[in-house]
Amino acid sequence: MIKAIKQSILRKFTLAVLATTLSALLLSSAILLLYDIRSFESSWVGDLTAQSNILAQASLAALEFNDPKVVRENLDQLSARPAVIAAAIYDANGHVVAVYGISDAARNAIPRAPLSPGHRFANGQITLFKPIQRGREKFGTVYLQAEYPLAQRIRSYAMIMLAVMAISLFFAAIVASWLQKAITRPILALTDAANDVVRRRDFSVRVEKSTDDETGMLVDAFNSMLNEVGSRATDLEQANLALQREMQERIGAEEALRQFNSTLEQRIAARTAELGKAHEELRQAQKLEAIGQLTGGVAHDFNNVLQVISGNLQLLQLDLADRPDAQQRLQSAAFAADRGAKLSSQLLAFARRQPLRPVATNLGRILRGMDDLLRRALGESILIETVVAGGLWTTLVDQNQIENVILNLAINARDAMKGGGKLTLELGNATLDDDYVASERDLPAGQYVMLAISDTGVGMPPEVAARAFEPFFTTKGEGEGTGLGLSMAHGFVKQSNGHIKIYSEVGSGTTVRIYLPRCHQPEVDAAPLLKGPAVGGSETILVVEDDPGVQTTAVDMLAGLGYRVLKAGDGQSALAIIEGGTPIDLLFTDVVMPGPLRSPELARRAKQLLPNIQVLFTSGYTQNAIVHGGRLDPGVELISKPYRRDDLARKIRHILSNAQAAAPRALPEQAAPADASTTAAAAATSSAPPAASVRRILVVEDNEDARAMLCDLLHLLGHEVCAVGSAEEALAQPDLAAFDVLLTDVSLPGLSGIELARRLAARCPTLRIVFSSGYGNVAPEEAGLDAASLPKPFDLEDLQAVLDAR
Repeated sequence: MIKAIKQSILRKFTLAVLATTLSALLLSSAILLLYDIRSFESSWVGDLTAQSNILAQASLAALEFNDPKVVRENLDQLSARPAVIAAAIYDANGHVVAVYGISDAARNAIPRAPLSPGHRFANGQITLFKPIQRGREKFGTVYLQAEYPLAQRIRSYAMIMLAVMAISLFFAAIVASWLQKAITRPILALTDAANDVVRRRDFSVRVEKSTDDETGMLVDAFNSMLNEVGSRATDLEQANLALQREMQERIGAEEALRQFNSTLEQRIAARTAELGKAHEELRQAQKLEAIGQLTGGVAHDFNNVLQVISGNLQLLQLDLADRPDAQQRLQSAAFAADRGAKLSSQLLAFARRQPLRPVATNLGRILRGMDDLLRRALGESILIETVVAGGLWTTLVDQNQIENVILNLAINARDAMKGGGKLTLELGNATLDDDYVASERDLPAGQYVMLAISDTGVGMPPEVAARAFEPFFTTKGEGEGTGLGLSMAHGFVKQSNGHIKIYSEVGSGTTVRIYLPRCHQPEVDAAPLLKGPAVGGSETILVVEDDPGVQTTAVDMLAGLGYRVLKAGDGQSALAIIEGGTPIDLLFTDVVMPGPLRSPELARRAKQLLPNIQVLFTSGYTQNAIVHGGRLDPGVELISKPYRRDDLARKIRHILSNAQAAAPRALPEQAAPADASTTAAAAATSSAPPAASVRRILVVEDNEDARAMLCDLLHLLGHEVCAVGSAEEALAQPDLAAFDVLLTDVSLPGLSGIELARRLAARCPTLRIVFSSGYGNVAPEEAGLDAASLPKPFDLEDLQAVLDAR
C-alpha cells in the first residue's frame, strides 16, 4: 500500500512540475529569441554606421582635394575588420574613387553608383550607404558590405535554449522528487526508526517532525514513547559503565605501580648522569674562570713590560734613523713586540677583560665587507659561500672584535681543510626556547642573531671538541698556532652576553655557531679608526703612571711630539699638581693605580678643578674601573697597552682637536709659554706652523676619513671648523655669512663642489674659496670663480700655505 501511494504521488508531482517548467521555458525562449534578433540587427547596423562615419571623416579632406591615394589608404585599413567583405568611396558625382574587397568577386559586386542612404539585408549580408558631407555640402558616399550571420546566431541561440531546457527539466524532476518525499518522508521515517530500535536497541533515535498535522502528532507520540523507554535503558547502562570504570582504574593503578618500580633504577641513573654533566660543566666554567683571572693579571704586567719595550724601540727608531742596519734589527724586535701584544690581547679576550665598544650592528654588512679580506686570507683553494637571511636583526656588538672572531674562525677552518674545501658563512635570526637553554649555563631564552661558520675539513672527535675553548689547547703542529683562536672567540661571545657552540664530526667537517642577543636599536656605524699624520702639539699633558719604565717611555714619546709633559707616580701626586694651578690640557693616566685615589676618581676631581681638561686612560688590564658589563663607560677614552707612538699621537690629537671644536681655546699667542726644552722638541718633531689668525672654515667632504683628518689638521692650525658631507648640508647651515673660508671637495654626491661654490659666492661675496681634488689642481677659470686649489694628497704645510695665500 505504501509503495502504491509513493508511486502515485511521485508520478503526479513529477508530471505537474515538468509540464509547468516546459511551458514557461518555451514561452520565455520565444520572447528572448525575438529580442535577440532585434538586438543583433541593431548591433550590426550600429557597428557599420560607426565604421562608415570614421571613413567619411577620414576621406572628407582627400575628396575635397581630389586625393584618391589617401582614400585608398583609408579603405586598406579595413583589413583589420575581417567581417567587412567589400567597401567603396564615391565622389559627389557618384563615381567610384577607390574600392576594397577581400576577393575579386567581392570587388566586382560593388555597385557602380551609390544607392539611397541606409542599410539593407540580403543573402546573409548587410550593405550600407553613408553620404560624406560637411554641413549641407555633399562630397561623396561611403559603401560598406559585411557578413550578417543571423542564421548562425539563431542556431547558436537554439542550441543554448535546448541545453537550458534540458537542465531545467532535470532540476524540475529533482524538485518534484523532493516534494513527494516531503509528504511520504514522515511515514517512512517512523517505519525506519521502529526498525532501528528493534534491531539495534538504540532508544536515542528520534523522528524529525516536519508538519503539525496528524502525521506530526503521530511523530510526537512515537518520540515520547522512545524517550521514556530510552531513559530507563540509559540508567541501567550508566550503572554498568560506572562499575566497569572502577575496575579499569584499579587495574591501571596496579599497572602504574609495577611500571614505576621497574623504571626506578633507570630514572635514578639518568638523574645521576644529569647531575654529573652539570657538575662537569660547572667545573669547566670554574676552570675557565680561574684561568681567565690568572691570564688577566698576567696580561696587565705583561702589557706594561711590552709597553716599555715597544715604546723604547720606537724612540730608538727615531734616534737611529740614519742607521739602516740598526733599523732592521729594531724592526725585527718591534715585530716580536707586536706579536706579544697580540698574544696578550687574545688572553684578555679569553678572560673577558678586553674593553668593548658595542654598537647596534647589522652583521650582514660586516660579513659582506670582509669578503675580500677572507678570500685573500683563505686562498683560491677554498670556496667561500655567504648566506644572509632577509630581515636580519641588529645586535649589540663591538664591530672590530667580531671581525677578528670571524677571521680567526675562518683561518681555523682553512687549516682544517688542508687540501681545499668549502667555507660557508651563514647569518640568520634565531629564537632559543626554554627547552634549548635548559641544558646551557647562564643562557636566557629569547631572540638572537645566529652566525654559523662551517667547513668541510677533517672534523674533531668529541674529546677534542670538549677542550676546544681552552687556551693554548691545539691539535696543530709545532709553530702552526697558539691555540688561542677559539678561546678568544669564546671569551668575546660570552662577554657580549652571547652563546657559542661547536658541532663537529670526524670526516664531516665542523660548524661553529655563535648566538648574539637581538638589539632593538637601529644600526649604528662604528667610530672610524684614527688615521692621518702622527703630529704633536704644544699643549700640556699630565702623565700618571706607577710603573717607572712605562712612565719614562710615555714621557719621552710625548716630549718628542712637542708636548709640555708633567708626570706623577700615583693619583695623590697627580691631584696635588692639578690643585697647584698649573694649566693642564690632558690627563693621561693608567687605570690601575696604587694608593687610595683611584684613576676614575682622579679624573672626576680633575674635571671639577679644570672643566676643560681632557682625560685619556691607558691600561693593559681594565678590571672594573672604567669597564662595566664588559663595556667601556660612556664618554671614556682608552688606549690599550702596549700602544704605538703614532697611535698615541693620533689619539691625543683627536681628543684635543675635538675639545677645541666643542669649545675654542685662546689664540696660540695667549697660551702659557712652554719651557725651552719642550719648545725645542716641538720644533724638531712637529711640522705644524702657527696659524696667522683664527678663521672660521666650512669643510665639505663626503669621505668620512678624509673629513676627520682635514678637521684634525685645521684644529691643529688653530682654526674653527664646521664639517659636513654634502653640498646640500652646507647650504642648510644657519649662518653662512659668518664663515671666512669654504674648503670643498670638487666631486660630491648630488650638487658638485663647484656649483656649491658658485651659490655661496653669490650669497657671501667675501667668502674665500679653496677647491680640493684628487684629480690635481682645479683651474680658477674652470670654475668661473676667484678660488684657490689644494690638490690631494696634501700635507700640513700645503694646507697652511693655501690658507695664508692672498
